Amino acid sequence: MHLYKTMKNFLMDFDYYIDIYEDKIHVFNYIDIEKLNDTEIVLAMPAFTLSFKGTSFVVKRLEKREILIEGLLDEVRFLR
Repeated sequence: MHLYKTMKNFLMDFDYYIDIYEDKIHVFNYIDIEKLNDTEIVLAMPAFTLSFKGTSFVVKRLEKREILIEGLLDEVRFLR
């Protein structure tokens, strides 16, 4: 269990963390969800706004400041 906690602390010691896989998007430490529908998701991050556009977006997991989205991603934008 010690190794797990060490790795988690190492990976999550950032202002934010974004993983993009084939059909999943994982975002850690977002501030707010500004827009959420099946084709667009906009998240307020600590220093910018993050926009995802695609199709068939479904929230698979939602926790405090952490979200896992499944769907087909077409575009990612960082907005100031």
